Parts: sequence; structure tokens; C-alpha cells
Amino acid sequence: TRSEERGQNKGQTRPEKENLDSMTSRSFLLLWMIGILESYGGAYANSCSGLPDCHSDTPTIIETYGFRPENHTCRTPDGFHLTLHRIRQKTQQKQPLGSVLLLHGLLDSSSTWVMNGRKGSLAFILADSGFDVWLGNSRGNSYSLAHDTLKPSDKKFWKWSWDEMARYDLPTMVEYVCGMSGVRTISLVGHSQGTMQVFAALATHEIAKDLAPRLNLFVALAPVAFLRGLSSPLLRALADVDADALVGLFGEGSFLPSSEILRKALPAICAHAAYACDSFACMLSGCVPGARSHVNHTRWPVYSAHYPSGSSVQNVAHFAQGIRAASFRRFDFGTIRNLEHYHSLSPPPYNLAQVRPVPTALFSGNLDTLADPADVETIVQELPAGMVVWREELQTWDHLTFVWGEDAGGYLYSKVRALIEQHTARAPEDASRAAVA
Repeated sequence: TRSEERGQNKGQTRPEKENLDSMTSRSFLLLWMIGILESYGGAYANSCSGLPDCHSDTPTIIETYGFRPENHTCRTPDGFHLTLHRIRQKTQQKQPLGSVLLLHGLLDSSSTWVMNGRKGSLAFILADSGFDVWLGNSRGNSYSLAHDTLKPSDKKFWKWSWDEMARYDLPTMVEYVCGMSGVRTISLVGHSQGTMQVFAALATHEIAKDLAPRLNLFVALAPVAFLRGLSSPLLRALADVDADALVGLFGEGSFLPSSEILRKALPAICAHAAYACDSFACMLSGCVPGARSHVNHTRWPVYSAHYPSGSSVQNVAHFAQGIRAASFRRFDFGTIRNLEHYHSLSPPPYNLAQVRPVPTALFSGNLDTLADPADVETIVQELPAGMVVWREELQTWDHLTFVWGEDAGGYLYSKVRALIEQHTARAPEDASRAAVA
């Protein structure tokens, strides 16, 4: 295991708790203002002037930067239809170096990997390096809203959390990518919730026995499992109420879905009041307003046009439970329903010490308020010895820097690319099949 610290301002510390509380108040006020700002449609057009990525979905952005997008759909065992976006060279002349699947974080989508242009987006950097790149979309976001029998208007459609993402979504996407690419193993890069799915899946024997042999490398950006030290304002506030209360507040359906209101209001806010957009994003994903920012603020209208992309209330409730229980465990349905689901009074934990080992690289930020440094260290300590092949804490980085940071395309993504190149191992027959896939 190698460890390294990079960056400037190493003495920088987090703002005091009262600053976070103040930010929480401003952010909830901002949410209230969104309904009023729906009438500012004209401001949306002006805020996105010169930023065509505002108006584009993921495939269109891929095409804008000179690649050929492919849309794929895979079906989970419980009936959800997940959208995968594949990035191909317009003229595929060389064999791909290998296949890589990128998994987004909470309330995010595949767009998060392509919003910083060709030189600053991880998906494009990997594609330019010769990899076969796939972008996943977890159930319930704007790209994965289909089901065999249920509609998003049905309450049952939203009865899931990251438990189901780990049990169904992740294995389904990995198998689909392997099958379509014609390879035995792939590299997997996750951010935030994307890493949580992987840790949970690898800690579940019946899933890990088939999943782990498919992965030649797992890169965890801002890794999340334990949430003891989390100070992300929205999730910390939601943790103060139980799951039943959350359902009472938000209903049993979607949580912050992508909508016309958000697509119009948030880019306008970000263009005319960057500090407000900063607070909004920090409230949702965890960062430190006022600290040294690595995010390109001229791109805020683009980010806010695509984020948030939605999830389920139950999923957010599961995050809140993790904060209160200070443990990494399955969804808590309450004593009676836990007996029905788990045959125990409490939900069973995910034991990281018993995961099926996969070579893993962990990148975290010392100013991350969602993937708290102490919680990341707990992950490192609990994983089997030798599983972590690279461990690095980036100084002055917060949760969003790993996907939206203007300097992420330099050191971080170069390192990720090098690690993937190092661990990509394909049999000769895999290479020939991938070339024609």
C-alpha cells in the first residue's frame, strides 16, 4: 500500500460547526426559492449562454466532444431497466486497452463524468487513452426510470435503497459490460454512493463470488461506507428524523428528481449568484463553502442543469440511518419488518473484513464532509490486508472536486488512468473479441 499527500494549504482546517449550521439555513431557504424562480425562464437561457452542455443530455455531450455515443439498456433481476452510455471513437481502428465502468454518486447521473470538457472529464480522458468506457446510471435517476411493470407514479417503484443497487444494479451492469465488450474483467471507478454499492456487494457472499472475479481494479473516489463523521448539512439534518418521518415529509416516492423547475432555476441561480449555488451543492453532496475551491465556477450552470438527477426517499433515509447508527448495514425497516426481511430484530451489517478481495485504489479529500477522512480510514483498516493497492488523501479537496474539479484532469485522472492501465489484465481471446464488440 502506498500513501501520499498532495496539494497546497495543508494547514487549512474545516470551518466551525456554526458556519455549517449557517450554510444549512441558507441552503434550505434556497430550496424554498426554487419554486418562485420557475418564472425566470429567460434567465436560464442567458445563464447558459455559450455553454451548450447545459442543454444537452449525456449522449449529446459525448458527441459534442468528438466521440460516438451508444445507448444501452440492461435489465435487473427485479425488473428495473438501467441505461448505460458507451463512449466509442468515431473510427475504431485500434483494439481497446480494456473496458471501464464509471458509477456516479448520490443524486447524480452519468453526466457527472463528461461535464468538464474533453481534457477535464475522466470519461473522455480514458476514452482518449484507448479504453472502452461505459457510464452507468443507477435506478431512479433521470436515465433509469423504466421498469417491467411499475411506473414512477407507483409507490412500489421507489421501494429501494443502495442495498438494491448493490444487490441488483451493480452486478447487472458489470455482467452486461463484460458481455457486450467481450472481456472477462473490467475496471470499475465509483464516486461516493458508487463506492458504497461496491463495498456492500463485495461484502455479500452470494453476489461477490460472481462479481469479484469480473473486476481487475476498483478505484474508489471519495469512498463512502461508514458515516460516523459525516457533516454534510442536508444528510445530517435528515438524520435527525427517522425513516417514517422522512416519508411523512417527502412522501414515498422520488427525492429531488430532475425536473423542468430545477433545470431552469438552478442554472440561473448559479450564473447570477455563484455563492448560492455553492451552498446548494454543498448542502446536497458535502463540501466546505468558503474553503479553497477546486470547482470551475464558470461551469456551475452546467453542473446544476444536470444535478440533482433524483433518487428515492428510501435511499436517502438509508443514508440517514447510517449516520444515526454509525454503522455500515442494510436498510432498517423497523423491528417487525426486519424480522420479515432479515429474520433478525436489527438489519445485518456489511462486514468489510470479510469482503471478497479486489485490488482497490482509494482517493479521498481532507475537506470532504460526506466521505469524512476518519471514516475513510476506518474503511482502510477494516478491508482485508493487501486489498488496498493505493491510498491517497488529497489536500484541500472536498466531495465534489473528484468529479467537477477543474484540476482533477491533471494529477488525479492521470493517476487513475495509470492504475487502470497497470491492472487491466485481458486474456488474448478477450482482446480480439473486444476489438469487434
